[in-house]
Amino acid sequence: MRIKCVEDGQLIPAHIPVIDGLRKEDNMMQKHKAERGKWAEDLDLKALTGEKTDILYHAGCRYSFDEELWPTTRAAFTLLNKAGVRVSALGSDEACCGGRAYEWGYMGELTKYVEHNVSAWRTAKVKTLVTSCADCYGTFKSIYPMVLGKSTEDLGVEVLHITEFLDRLIKQGKIKPKKEMPLRVTYHDPCHLGRLGEPYKPWSGEYKTGAGGIIYTAPQKPIRHGIDGIYDAPRNVLASIPGVMLYEMERIKHFSWCCGAGGGVKEAYPDFALWTALDRIEEAKATGAQAITTACPWCKQNFKDALKQSGDRIDVYDVVDLLQRSL
Repeated sequence: MRIKCVEDGQLIPAHIPVIDGLRKEDNMMQKHKAERGKWAEDLDLKALTGEKTDILYHAGCRYSFDEELWPTTRAAFTLLNKAGVRVSALGSDEACCGGRAYEWGYMGELTKYVEHNVSAWRTAKVKTLVTSCADCYGTFKSIYPMVLGKSTEDLGVEVLHITEFLDRLIKQGKIKPKKEMPLRVTYHDPCHLGRLGEPYKPWSGEYKTGAGGIIYTAPQKPIRHGIDGIYDAPRNVLASIPGVMLYEMERIKHFSWCCGAGGGVKEAYPDFALWTALDRIEEAKATGAQAITTACPWCKQNFKDALKQSGDRIDVYDVVDLLQRSL
């Protein structure tokens, strides 16, 4: 429906300058493209210059340009480096995933970035793509295969969220949290890492009409219920940190309440986005937790914005932040 509205010229005014910025600078933050790699300045991050690489790190628009969130992005790299994992990055040549534009109805922009990014991965023979951004993860894992008409397994690269990769490294003994951190936390499941991060399975068939006029698909069309998203990995990372105690909220995993920052809401309806975040914050506080943890830069920043407005007191961390502190 959103795609149809955009095709018909029924545009949301607040989205127009953001999309214009995307077309000019390849990001959703209305920033200059040349600044995209500044988060990694002085880090020993291997630049991807066209040669073969096994592991490519994709920071995403929010983590690349929101300076307040840079410590989390840098922490992710530091953790991988300490584990002996060498990753490459595109730096200022990194482009948007196109996922948020797609959510707003701009299908053309998504198609452009699918072609651009997949071509870059193939040229560099990337085996594993790691991202700290839940939005980018859901886009690469589910939407790119949909556009290409493939299953996620046939995409050609293994797509991992940073929490999945860190969970794997912890289980392999390459990362060993040691520092005691007596902290009661609750975990907020990001939409795009959870229910919208399910692997994509293509379907080809037809719609038929059965008894009583009931329409069905033959063969049965796969239904995405959201249960196959990434839920365990971030919780496993939290469980590995000595002293951290997880207090779950009522609405979790595929029943999780959105933070309010997705789908173009924060840009066009900021009051509603903040109301949504505050509702979630109240739910988090009801658990008795001292902090909200999450695994998405958009969720983290929207919670922080809501807290600034309301004056409520609860800390907000990315899972990566806490793991880094525990080493």
